[in-house]
Formats: sequence, C-alpha cells, structure tokens
Amino acid sequence: MSNIKFENYFHEMVEDLQNLIRIPTLYDEASRSSAMPYGKNLDAGLAYMKQLAARDGFEVREYDGHALAIIGNNNVERVDVVSHLDVVEPGIGWNDDPFSGKIEDGKLYGRGTQDMKASLIITYYALKIIKDYDIQLTKSLRVVTGCDEERSMQDIEHYINVAGEPSFAFTPDGYFPLSIGEKGALMWRLKGNIKTCIHSLNGGVQCNVIAPIATALVKSSKVTEFAAMFKKLNLGGSLQQQGNMIEIKVEGVAAHASTPEKGINAIIAICNLIEQVTHDKFAKKIVEVFSDGNGIGAKIDCDLPPMGKLTLNLGILKVADGEVYGEIDCRYPFGIDSESLTRLIGEVCAPLMISLDYDARPIMNDIDSSNIKILLNTYREMTGDTESQPFISGGVTYSKVIQNCVAFGPHRPGQHSLAHQANEYIELDSLLPLLELYTQSMIELASVKE
Repeated sequence: MSNIKFENYFHEMVEDLQNLIRIPTLYDEASRSSAMPYGKNLDAGLAYMKQLAARDGFEVREYDGHALAIIGNNNVERVDVVSHLDVVEPGIGWNDDPFSGKIEDGKLYGRGTQDMKASLIITYYALKIIKDYDIQLTKSLRVVTGCDEERSMQDIEHYINVAGEPSFAFTPDGYFPLSIGEKGALMWRLKGNIKTCIHSLNGGVQCNVIAPIATALVKSSKVTEFAAMFKKLNLGGSLQQQGNMIEIKVEGVAAHASTPEKGINAIIAICNLIEQVTHDKFAKKIVEVFSDGNGIGAKIDCDLPPMGKLTLNLGILKVADGEVYGEIDCRYPFGIDSESLTRLIGEVCAPLMISLDYDARPIMNDIDSSNIKILLNTYREMTGDTESQPFISGGVTYSKVIQNCVAFGPHRPGQHSLAHQANEYIELDSLLPLLELYTQSMIELASVKE
C-alpha cells in the first residue's frame, strides 16, 4: 500500500461524515411504511449513502429499505463489512446540536460519530481506495449498511435472508484487536397496575442506554422534605410545587447498557428520591430490584467464565394513573439461559409482569479461523501492538445475526467509548490511521482463498 495517497482522501471523507451526521437517523414509528420500514430518517440516511456510491461509480444493491450493499466487485466468494446507520436518541447534556457535525479542537461532534457513522464512512473510503487504485481481489467485497441495529436487527436479518451469508464478515463496531465472542442480550418488558403516590413518571431514552433523564409528578405536599432530600442525594435537575403535586426532574449520566458502571441511571435516582421521602412501595421495589447494574437485587447476578458478569439496566420506565410500562436490558454469559433469567426476575418483580421480547444468545467465534488470523495479524503489523488479545464483549453487534462475523475496532484497547453518551465525538487525527488499517484488512481478507 506504499503508493496509496491516503491523505488525499481526508478532507472529502470528513465532509461526507459531517453530512451524514447531520441526518438524524433515528427510528421513526410515525413515518414507517413498506418502502421505509424504519421511517423517513433512516430512509434519508440510505439515500445519502446511495448518493455517495453513485458519485464514486459503485454498483449498489438495495434490500427493501432494510439495508444497502455497496459492491466493490462481483466474485463468487463474498466478504462483507457491515455497519449501521441508526443511532440512539441524543438525550440530554449536549453542549451543541447533536446533529451539527461541528468540528472543534480537532474533534468532530455528533450523535453517531463513534456509534457508528465514522466507521461506515471510513470503510466506504477503504472500498473507494481499492477501486481507485484498481487493486485486484479474489473475493467479492461489500460495504453493507443496515438501519435497525440499535433495536431489533431485523434489517440485517432481512439482508442475509435475501443476499445469503457471506463467507466472512466484520463490523467496525467495537474494539481492537477484535471481539471473539459476545454475551447474550435480551430485553424484557415490565407491565402492570400498581398503587403509588406517583401520578406520572417518564424516564429514559432507550432500553440499551443508561437513563440520562427522568421526570415525575408526585402526589405529595412534602415539598420541603423533597427539597432537603434532593440536596442530600446531590441530584442534578429541578423540583417545584405544581398545585397539589410536586414536579421532579432528575438528570443522570448516559452510558451504554453493557457498561452500567459508567453511567448514572436517572430512573433509579428519581425512584430513590421518592421512596426516601414518601416510603412509596413501588418506588422502593424499583430501587431494590434495579439499582445494582449486575443484577444482585433482581436475584440474577452471575459471574461465569469466560464471559464474566451479567449486566442489567432499566432503560425505560413510564407510569400513568397506576399503569406501569418498562423496558429492561440484560447482557448474560454462557452458562445461564434466558428462560431461567426470566423466571427469576419475574419472581422478584411480582405482581408486575415480565415478558421476554428479545433474546440474542451468546456467541463465540473460532480463534483459529484463517480470517480472524488475518485480521489479528494485520492489526498487529500495522499498529505494533502485539500484546492486546481478542476479548469477549458485553455489546451487541451484527455478529449476532451474521455467521462468521466479528467486531473489529475502531476503538483502541482501553480507549473510552462515548457510544450513547452526550457530546459524542471522534478525533480527526484518528481517521487516517483507521483508513489505512481498514483498507489493508479488507484487501487481505478479499485477496486470499480459504
């Protein structure tokens, strides 16, 4: 690759990434249709990627609004590089418009910069470089983008059903050197009727995000006691009397649900405040069951090698006139099954009802796979990092629905991820090294026969 002028692509790549960040690719139920299964925002994101591909002379294959494949070449055996356009809700705490694509102090800000629009654009440019320099490949190479990774993964399930399985795939949606396995991921819904002093409550932005905000109206006249406890608990937000009720807003810290220790759950914080002042039984149960991010209160905690500890997050909680609705994220290791976990947490949450609505079971890839060795060797040769080893992730990527797929970068080992957090950004000086690494990795994968 010594003759490739990577720096000549930098400015255009940054502009394309900024433009993509400015499209708020959030799932939109209201605008869903058969042609736009995830709504107008994701359709706009697909249209933009299709526009880039047409500009650069690529063949594009569309998959009914679920996904888009940009085709590098058409050999029989296929390698896919798979990213997602959809992003989680911005939440609170942003210093600027989360869809501005603003550049400041060498950082490009916006929801999706790390998770995972930068990876999509970088790997697209890697494919463009391979095309521009007429690098000959023995396998078909595609850059694929889906639209619903953060919710259901039905987008890539549909793509695989139509296009078939690739011989190998990677998703640049994790850490280097690569994720050899992933914990299981499930979502429970919590429903029921309760007696509570909480007239209404609305907490969280998405099931797989540590809730950054929660608001409530509480039937109480104890405004002085609430104010004192608010201060004692050192909460961020606001509190005021509103007629015969008290309006409360509590601010938490968003983080990815697989790393609950990095966030502060505003739902738990507001319920703890309410319980401390009113001794409300419902608020107390929420705190007891969900305050521990490893599931101790829910009686489902476990720490099983090689995958380690289970994690638990009450990401959404709504209360209205005694009706409760919640969404719970859980990441679980090999050695325990979702049916047992559902039974255990159901017993603790009774009389509220628990239903299992999503379950992606744990996966483990073969460390001796030739393609995985290619990725590891390429990473080590290009970075000089020979110490870092493949690891097991608590995250959920498209590896869950594509056979022979691993998460490969873009974060360096030990680097703090800003996925799902406020003021998400990517450092501009990281883009060219990643472009070089992904270009070489894609060439190596698509140039060797099994």
